[in-house]
Amino acid sequence: MISTDAFFAAERVKWRKSWLLVVAVLAPLCQVGFLAIIFWFSDSRIRMFKPGFQFWLELNFVAWCLVVLPIATALICDLSWEQEREARAWNLLLIQPTPRRTHYLVKFLSHVYLVLLSQALFAVTLPLLGALLATNPKLLMGPLPLALLVRFLGFTVLASMALVAFHTWVSMRVSGIWMAVGIALAGSWFALRLVGTTAFIQVLPWGLAAQMSLVFERWRVLPWAQAPVSLLLAGALLILGTVDFSRHHESRT
Repeated sequence: MISTDAFFAAERVKWRKSWLLVVAVLAPLCQVGFLAIIFWFSDSRIRMFKPGFQFWLELNFVAWCLVVLPIATALICDLSWEQEREARAWNLLLIQPTPRRTHYLVKFLSHVYLVLLSQALFAVTLPLLGALLATNPKLLMGPLPLALLVRFLGFTVLASMALVAFHTWVSMRVSGIWMAVGIALAGSWFALRLVGTTAFIQVLPWGLAAQMSLVFERWRVLPWAQAPVSLLLAGALLILGTVDFSRHHESRT
């Protein structure tokens, strides 16, 4: 436990020397800020989806789950592994009397921490800019549906676990920012195409996140029953990644 805490502390030090924190912070701010500008100047169309505050949450969470969250997760994981490759740090770390699985687990937990930090900032920014939009009476924003915000956020946090587990593994194996982003977008697009059509979507890392698109159909409910399957998938991907990392030839050189 002490070694795990020490390695996690070392990971936090590395964040100061990379773009990881920048990605985690800018991802939610850029999305919410951009959509707020569109909202402000689109009052004639926003009124069609009243109450406006509910539509504000729906639009943001759909964009977050389908586009921004997959991209941000892919970037965080890729930049984290690339930092190790550039520093050639694994040679020094792996000679220490600590199981290789501990190194990988700490990497995964650091990625989870950054993604959760990004989602926390997202959840705080949404009502703040929503309150600013409410000053425009033409938008018919109405009150903040706090219970809806909490439900959406909880669903998104659960959906992000499989994404983090998948990209932590893939980015360890395949380097390159554009490759990571391409995989994230292709996977999210494919999962979106499967929403409401097949149970196969549950075995995709992007599957639960893609289900957020259902919120535009307000008579439907989010498939919370699929959350345990997504968490099991995250656990399986974490185990596979740990085994692969322990056997990866680069980790032995």
